[in-house]
Amino acid sequence: MNKLIALALAGVVVVATPAQAQGPEFASRLEFSPFMVAISVDDMAAETAFYVDVLDFRIERDASMRDGAVQFRWLTNGTQRIELVKAAGSVLGTAHAAPPAHAAVRGFTHLTLQTNDIAAVRNILATRGIVPVMEPTDVAVLGIRVMYLVDPEGNAVEIAQVMGG
Repeated sequence: MNKLIALALAGVVVVATPAQAQGPEFASRLEFSPFMVAISVDDMAAETAFYVDVLDFRIERDASMRDGAVQFRWLTNGTQRIELVKAAGSVLGTAHAAPPAHAAVRGFTHLTLQTNDIAAVRNILATRGIVPVMEPTDVAVLGIRVMYLVDPEGNAVEIAQVMGG
């Protein structure tokens, strides 16, 4: 006897969703975890110094391919990883204005790093001679407080703190 009929006769109701009906290989949604953000750079040393000396990242891994024509450097801080990529012959992309106007150019606009205490981060940056291009500002509609830095090649870095609970 068919299992579904046997269960129905036993008074058990079986409801199958479309994903279940198709089998486990068809998930109803995708789920990801952060891995890294890649930034194409011209000056690997200057970019590394900024992320390591200013934002306390550490060098996790260096690698290259195509006889050194493409260099990779992974930098980590907590659960955030940044991959710096230096490719021979790379060209400068579309220029972005300083934050917050940078979002007027479509495409990726900035890297966001989360903190629990944006005021403390701001104070530490000041001791390192770093002045944000946008001081800590409340974005009430999103429930966050943010500030922006710009790395040596003009890439915007947002530091964000979730406000309240």
